[in-house]
Amino acid sequence: MANETGSNEQDDPIVAEVHAARRQLLERYGGIEGYLRHVREVHAQRLEREREEAERREAAELGKSA
Repeated sequence: MANETGSNEQDDPIVAEVHAARRQLLERYGGIEGYLRHVREVHAQRLEREREEAERREAAELGKSA
C-alpha cells in the first residue's frame, strides 16, 4: 500500500524495523498479555530492589548515628 509520498510502506526502513520488533515481541512473549505480564514482573523486581536498597541505606544511617 502506498503512503502519502507514493512509496510502499515495506520500502520504509522505519516501518520495516517496527514490524520486525513486533514479530520479535510476539515470538518472545506470545502476545500483548505475555508482554504485559513480563513488564509487571520486571516492575515488581525493581520495586523490591529499591525497597531493599532503602532498607540498607536506613540501616547504614542508623549505624552512623549510634
